[in-house]
Amino acid sequence: MKKQKTEYTLYLKNKQLRKQKAEKIKVAKFKRKKNKEKSKLHGLSSVIMKCHLDRAKFRRKFYSSRTYKDPKKVVCIEGDLGLESKKGIDEFLNKSLEIVDFTNRELIFNLKKCTRMWPSALTLLCSLKQWVELSTRKRKFKPRLASTNSLCNEVNSYLHHSGFYDYVGRDADDCLEGYNNDEIVKIRREKKTSNIEEREVEIIDILSRYTKYNKDEIRLFYATVLIESFLNVSEHGVSGYDNGWWVLAQYHPTTGLISINIADNGIGIKNSLITGPQRNVVLKQFPKNEFNDGQVIKYATDIKVSGALKASLKEKAGLFSSAKYPLGSNRGNGLDRIKSGCKQLGIEFTLLSHYGYLFYDALGNELKCGTMKNRIFAGTLYHFNVPALKG
Repeated sequence: MKKQKTEYTLYLKNKQLRKQKAEKIKVAKFKRKKNKEKSKLHGLSSVIMKCHLDRAKFRRKFYSSRTYKDPKKVVCIEGDLGLESKKGIDEFLNKSLEIVDFTNRELIFNLKKCTRMWPSALTLLCSLKQWVELSTRKRKFKPRLASTNSLCNEVNSYLHHSGFYDYVGRDADDCLEGYNNDEIVKIRREKKTSNIEEREVEIIDILSRYTKYNKDEIRLFYATVLIESFLNVSEHGVSGYDNGWWVLAQYHPTTGLISINIADNGIGIKNSLITGPQRNVVLKQFPKNEFNDGQVIKYATDIKVSGALKASLKEKAGLFSSAKYPLGSNRGNGLDRIKSGCKQLGIEFTLLSHYGYLFYDALGNELKCGTMKNRIFAGTLYHFNVPALKG
């Protein structure tokens, strides 16, 4: 009896030691994580450090707020869908409004009557799938996304050719029509900034081959449009939650345009601005919790303001001068440079970011700007319709 009591006492003691050891390991991991975060912030100003922590906190909440409880939903896509379509902007916005903020356990895309899926629509669907994975990665249940085949074989062939089937894990059909690989930069989920140069070269090759732009105009496009777009998505789309961004470009010989789509699944332009170093400038103009994403996007294209953590703060006003950003900061100019470059080159420019949208025509005139009641893109999309040669 005494022996059994001694063994039981020893068992309890070992159990307590194991518990203490596990607790020490847990504390050590937490400390390592905190030290790692501190080392990243070492040398930064207190303002930027606070913004970094605030944004990290916002991201954690942002990517864990989705629930999918409603019954199955079937979304019918008929005719053609995309920002490139002649149906107009409203058609694309309304369909995006229907699908991006879905809360159903199953979302099925019925493509039977679809006659064309444009690159912008494919980017929308791939971004949506990635958003679902991001917002449910710590949960056992994930909603099911699926699609039917189209009765139009050209649609099925294009979905395969663009890389869409590869990404969503669908097998290609047996009877697929061929496409010219020189006319497309297939959709990719990029995870390294080192891949930017390769994608830029591919896009520039398409422009050199299928547009009337001379070398100077292509350099202008590269310097003002491509560099700034990639800088934005890689800056706001690469984080502990969303490691990457989207690229898809396609030359369409029958319509005489090149569609270029560069996107991320980040927290959006508005949320980047109100969690960045220059947030006080934005919050003076726009209340924090109001639906004004479109107006904030327009403000960001017109005023030199940025959501980048490295963005400079405004200098204090002097006796004979008003407050301004220091020269050479180069933060907050990006959207204005993109808009200006598109205007010079006759390119239609569209910007979608969560609830907000902004459209410019080929002359640089604002066509449409506003905010929808639900999100129309799971992140931020930079879309360009570049005039090209007809086949």
